[in-house]
Amino acid sequence: MGIKPTVGIDFVSKNVNIDDKSIRLQLWDTAGQERFKSLIPGYLRDSHAIFLVFDVTNQESYKNVMTWLDYVKEHRGDDVLIFIVANKIDVLEERIISLA
Repeated sequence: MGIKPTVGIDFVSKNVNIDDKSIRLQLWDTAGQERFKSLIPGYLRDSHAIFLVFDVTNQESYKNVMTWLDYVKEHRGDDVLIFIVANKIDVLEERIISLA
């Protein structure tokens, strides 16, 4: 059973309760594809946190993190939390990006 990669932009929304407050969590998966870059500022505008995810089995994915980080900062400045997340860390035999 494989997981299908995101094609285009995917979205999921969920309401969560934290400290007796209802908070709507929205996750937008843009797949980092250059052809959708013009749409990204609209998603960034009201964001409180950004997760930049890279694939440890793909050197290009890793290199693109800095480009996307600069892009987020250009559109949001320091007014958003940014998390960098390594994906596929369980695929040891295909790992290209080292831990160090």
